[in-house]
Formats: sequence, structure tokens, C-alpha cells
Amino acid sequence: MKAVKTHFSFFLLIIFFINFSAAQTTSPLVQKMYNGEWPSKDEIQKNYDYYFEQAAIQAYMASLPALNVIGIRDASEAKFGKGYNILPIWKDRMNAKTLIPTPNCDVIYSMSYLDLKETGPLVVYAPPGVIGMFTDFFQRTLTDVGAAGPDRNAGGLYLLLPPDYDGHVPGGYFAFKSRTYNVFLFFRTVLAAGPNGPDTKKPVATAEMTRVYPLGATESNRPAMKFPNASPERINMMYPTDFSYWEKLKKFIDYEPVGCLDPVSRGQLASIGIIKGQPFNPDAHQKQILTDAVTKAEKMILGFRLHPEGLSMNPYYKDRKYVNVWGGVDADWQTPTYQSLKTQAGYFQIAFSSAPAMVVDAIGMGSKYPNTYIDSEGNFLNGSNSYKLHLPPNIPASLYWAVTAYNPQDGTMPETSQPFPSRNQFDKVKTNSDGSVDLYFGPSKPSASPSENWIQTLPNRALLVAVRLYGTGSAFYDQTWKPDDLVKIK
Repeated sequence: MKAVKTHFSFFLLIIFFINFSAAQTTSPLVQKMYNGEWPSKDEIQKNYDYYFEQAAIQAYMASLPALNVIGIRDASEAKFGKGYNILPIWKDRMNAKTLIPTPNCDVIYSMSYLDLKETGPLVVYAPPGVIGMFTDFFQRTLTDVGAAGPDRNAGGLYLLLPPDYDGHVPGGYFAFKSRTYNVFLFFRTVLAAGPNGPDTKKPVATAEMTRVYPLGATESNRPAMKFPNASPERINMMYPTDFSYWEKLKKFIDYEPVGCLDPVSRGQLASIGIIKGQPFNPDAHQKQILTDAVTKAEKMILGFRLHPEGLSMNPYYKDRKYVNVWGGVDADWQTPTYQSLKTQAGYFQIAFSSAPAMVVDAIGMGSKYPNTYIDSEGNFLNGSNSYKLHLPPNIPASLYWAVTAYNPQDGTMPETSQPFPSRNQFDKVKTNSDGSVDLYFGPSKPSASPSENWIQTLPNRALLVAVRLYGTGSAFYDQTWKPDDLVKIK
């Protein structure tokens, strides 16, 4: 009997060691992943769809700078024609009929789209007094133009070279090589003070001094410049918000050189089927996921723009609600240790163009854009309400200041009965005895507001307010001058 018990105990001990050994040699992930069994086909498909959607959302965020400017170009060329000698100018200022991210209606815009693959190197004469830039089609700055650029506000000849150019670079030009064949020309000329408000004649005449022609072209062989007036036109220059987003991106990737993007970014696009030179043929199921990913990405970007922890570097002041859309990054969205893709995506959802002069603290030359979507009580701004904005005296803007209302979802301007949703220092606004300015917002004119100081809003519509300071002074950088928060009028 004793021997039987001994054998039985030994048998239990063997079973224990077998079970213990099995438990010890099964890795945590095997235990976690379906207990070591195969997942079902439905589970495999569900997980792949989740990956595919997440890859598409990340690809959307990374490619938004390109689609942002592609939308602008495609609409412009459809309306005004294509060619390096066509430079649309908003000669009567840009109004809400132009759908474009965060436009400035208090300056004269000139915008053109240069295809260096088609033309080879192009020469651009930038007139004196331009505030502008050239960027590639990922909106990476080639150079500032004007006071912050190499011409130092005197004007000059800029030579734009395609990415594969290896020929002679002649002297006499400010020469820059683009990483994409497509180059964005974006010039602004400042309004002049007229007897009854802003005068556009001089800045339009300055913009029309711009010349663009191929390197080496003689005067007799250069086509005449065309300067269509874009102001009267109703035109949608926004980036796509449906599946065509991916189709336009694929066309762009096929057109541009491999070197315009790093291999990691190309791998990101390849994960959703966008590979240079290869067909992009998602099936119906994938097409639906890609379409849904656009909508989800749009909402995610808005979400981290509005969430207190989403873009933690963006607050301009400790005691104000304004944000700096370049908070903590340079014009290429770089911090000292990483590139902030969130900040980049948040910016290009509501704006276009980025250049060093818009980011660095260039006293008397740069431009700054503190903006807010929150009132003094911490509530989101709403066009149904009336607000007062106090700008203290001695506004630090040597060129001009302006305040503009926008739709915060995409930076377009609300279309109201007013010609422009803005007020600027040329508008003959009423000033206080100390030189300060009180501006008012609301669907109808608040009783306390002079008509010259009122910016009309749309009821039941979210509201974003931007303050623009061109030729920003040291008082802004020192924060001895700050715009007040918007105060809701009870």
C-alpha cells in the first residue's frame, strides 16, 4: 500500500512539472493572442481593416500640406488658366467668395503655381515691397521674399531650379533648388491708406510688376504676363474632403521625383497602396475605409487643435486665450529633437503657406498671427453671441494691423452682408482717447459699437478670431503689449 502511494505521489509530481513547464515556456503574447490558436477569418479581416484605417489617417495627416496647395492650384488653373505667365491677383481684396484656408482680406494676394518639370528653371522678378515666399508643394519654404528675404525689400530676381537640375547656375540671381517640380509663388502687397479707407491701387500696381520667364529666354520670346482679377470670382480652392483626396495625392506622387519624400514617408503611403509608378486600385471595401479615414482624420485634427493637451506648446500667453499655431516649432515644423506632425496637420487644416518670417522674432519685419476661439470666460466663441475685443494702445505693427473672423473648422471666411469679415488700421475705425481700439463681433451690430468697428458673425456658427501684426514690434515679442481676450456682451 505504501508503495502504491509513493508511485501515485510521484505521478502527481510529474504532472505538476509538466504543467509547470508548459506554463513557463508559453510566452505572454502567445497566451494573449487567442491562447495560441489561430484567429478566425473575421478577426483577421477586422484587425487588418483597423490597421489600414489607421495607416490612412496617418497618411492623411502627413500629406495634408501637399493636398492643401494642390486644391488651391487646381481651382485656380480651372478658373484662370495654367501657365507660369498667369498670376491671378485679388485686386479688390480677397472676400468670402474665395474658399481658401485662413485668407487675409486686408492685403493684396498674388498666387501662382510653377511647374519646373514642364519649363525647366524659372526666373521670377519680385517687385520691391513684396511680403512673400516660394515653397515646394509640400509647403516647405524655399525662401522668404521681401524684407525677410535675400532682396531685403528692394526686389530682385529669383531663380527657381528643379530638383534634378545639375546645370550652370548663373550669377545675378537669388537661386534656390526645389525638392518638388511644382513650386508655389505666394506674394502679398500691403494696402495703402486712402481718403475713405484702404486703397488697393498701389499694391495692385506693385503686384503687376511681377515677371516670370524661363531661364535663358530672351525678351522677344517671353509670353506676356496675365493678371486676372480673382476678387469677383466665386471659387472653391479647398483641399478635397472625399475619396478624391487619395486620387489627387497618387497623381502628385507619380509626377514628383522619388527624392522629394524620405523613404519612411513613402513607406507610409505604400501601406495604403500609393506607390510611385504602380497602379492604385483599392477594392470597394478599401475605398470605403479610405473615404471614412478622411472624415475621421479631419475630426481628429480638429479634436487635438481644441483639446487643452492636444497642442500643449501653442498658448501665446499665460494670462490670455490666444494660441500660436507655430508654438515651439520652426517653419518646417521641427523642434530641437523631432518634427511635430500634429502641429503641422493642425496648421494646414486651417491655413496655407509657412515661412521663417512668420515664425522667427524679426523685429519690424516679421508677421505674427495670435488667434483665439475662446472668450474671456473660457467658452468657445459662437457667432450667435456678441463680443468686444480691446486692443491696447500702441499696437506694435509698423506696416499694419488687422483683425479677421473665420470658420474654425477649415479657416474659410464667413460670408455675411459685410464685404469683408475684418477690420484693419486703414478702415477708419474709431479709436479711444488713449489710442486703443475696441472692436465688436456679433450677428447684428452691438449698441455700443460704431459701425466702423463691427465685424459681423453668423448665428449658430463656431467662430475663430485672428489678430494680424505685420512689421511686428518688440512690444509684442516682449509681451508688454497683448490683445485682450474677447469679452461676451451680456
